[in-house]
Amino acid sequence: MKIPMWAHFLLIISAIAVVILCTLLPFLPGPYDPLALPLSMMARVAGFFSLLFAPIGVLWMASRYSRVLAAKQHTLAVAALSVLSLVWATVSLAAFALGSLLLALLCLALGVYVVVSVKPRLKGLKMAPTSTAAPALYFLVVPVAVFLLQQVVLEPAVQFSRNRAMNNSAQLISDIQQYRAARGHYPPSLLSVNKDYKPGVIGIEKFHYEPSGDAFNLLFEQPASPLGTQEFVVYNPRGEQTATSHAMDILQYTPQTLERARGYYAMHDVPHTRWKYFWFD
Repeated sequence: MKIPMWAHFLLIISAIAVVILCTLLPFLPGPYDPLALPLSMMARVAGFFSLLFAPIGVLWMASRYSRVLAAKQHTLAVAALSVLSLVWATVSLAAFALGSLLLALLCLALGVYVVVSVKPRLKGLKMAPTSTAAPALYFLVVPVAVFLLQQVVLEPAVQFSRNRAMNNSAQLISDIQQYRAARGHYPPSLLSVNKDYKPGVIGIEKFHYEPSGDAFNLLFEQPASPLGTQEFVVYNPRGEQTATSHAMDILQYTPQTLERARGYYAMHDVPHTRWKYFWFD
């Protein structure tokens, strides 16, 4: 049964919406979900590498008006299937790199199923090239739209989640200061079974607390906008924020040399007073 063009447009819009939703998932308000970050990274990796479909989409669109290219539709379909295999493998690898082995295996298994299911249908294009523009729309519109939308929405989403978590730390900071006012010093630790103070962002698990001299650092980790970067957002009442890449460095370096070996490659200010964020690669 031939699928009407309006149904193709609906599927295209749905595919774009699902990928963008997965991209934004860790930055949305809500309780922490450990799958949010892997899904977002998978969507971002897919959004980048799926641009390899775009040239195939252009050639497929041109095949509707060129007999030479129409005769090459089978070749274009094989190239698209090869690109799909590459993108799916890369997305699965991204999930594995983030520690989600089960999600990586499920994604890889789904990709194998799709490739095996689609491959036998390509033989028909050798005998009867299709005149529909639907494949070209999928190959061209979805990757380009996803990539462009990710560039537009990602940074505002990161800023939103960062600001939300900082705002939601106000009660915790106030209680820490009240503890100091009552006892004359900051708490030595906040290690506990239950996390009573929550960031309220799906991709941010919890606040971390550590004494730091006569002050303290309060920090949280959130997904960063640059791929391959870890972002730690740190509060210090004296404006002496620190973040360190390795526990071993803290134990082995002196306080003077540690400052040159903390491991972050960038430090940024934020509008919130006494907050900074650090980028680690």
